[in-house]
Amino acid sequence: MGMAAERLFPGGDQEDLGLDDLFDVIMRSMREGLILINRQRVIHVINEAAVRILGLESVESTVNRRIEEAVGPVFSRSPEEYLRTSPWMSVLRTGEPQYDVVRYTLSGLILSVNFVPVIKGGVAQGIMATIQDVTARSRLKEDLLRANQELEEAFSLTLPNHKVTHKLKTTPEYVDVYDPATGKITITAVIEDGSYRHVINALKVLADLHKQGITELIGIEKDTLVQAILFHDLGKVQPKAKVGDVVSPKTFFEDSFRHAERSAEFARHDYNQPPDVVELIRYHHHREEELPPSFPFRLLPMLRLLKLVDGISAGLTRRGNQVCFTVDGSLIIIRETSLHPDYNNIRSVDLLTGAKQVLPSE
Repeated sequence: MGMAAERLFPGGDQEDLGLDDLFDVIMRSMREGLILINRQRVIHVINEAAVRILGLESVESTVNRRIEEAVGPVFSRSPEEYLRTSPWMSVLRTGEPQYDVVRYTLSGLILSVNFVPVIKGGVAQGIMATIQDVTARSRLKEDLLRANQELEEAFSLTLPNHKVTHKLKTTPEYVDVYDPATGKITITAVIEDGSYRHVINALKVLADLHKQGITELIGIEKDTLVQAILFHDLGKVQPKAKVGDVVSPKTFFEDSFRHAERSAEFARHDYNQPPDVVELIRYHHHREEELPPSFPFRLLPMLRLLKLVDGISAGLTRRGNQVCFTVDGSLIIIRETSLHPDYNNIRSVDLLTGAKQVLPSE
């Protein structure tokens, strides 16, 4: 037994467990496939996991064969095609590793492979490849993306006509980073169809809350809220900005009261929306103490819900936040997590009383 093994097993019977035994245990315990080839592309080592993942006959029948002859048929119709499309040759030539390479087998599996050169004397003398079967994970991701796309398409059918769709899809939203020292923001990304994304996300948020029973509450009318969401940003006008611009948000962006007023007028005059929808749109950026005496008291629960949905959707659209809700009567508890930890929060709002509370993190 070598010195490394002696340090691992001090005082043990050194004839019982040698380095070869230890290597075999490691190889058998690995869930990842492992293949080691030399510079002539001959397989020196392959473990049982690699045999299983690749659908090969056995370890014994694979060792001492060239990689294109033993493994090539799993991926390609010919050894030449396999060598041309697989990273083995380029890694041997350059000595640069390649990680998370996606490979598709002829049987339909999706594999993630790392190709790491074995360097000696400054030259790649071989390659160790580790293999993971990511078929199930990749298919699940594809299914989720497809389901999300289908959901967005279904929501988009609620848009009144092509003019509304066009306006929303051509009004951008900006991703930014705020500097509290200067009060300015730096534009980090431009979402060209940002207003469209924002409306779709707002409809998704409302749908989630609807499933939890919030629209069963007296004073909450689902159809009224849907129409208010569809039109609430129709009058929004965004200034032109590009990544890297540093601006003061107070002077760069139009006052939110103005675009809300414009959106309300479009909804009333161009799309004949009822007075409740128009009022919700007109005042969805006002704080409650800023509402005029003429604002209908009965609309306050829906205004609070519209403002909540609007704000959460902005976080989903511009910051990639994740959010979940708990509905208990008129009380909504919101748990929001963000790529920017400063935006992580747990809070509650009561739609009937207007009471708001920031809750301690769990």
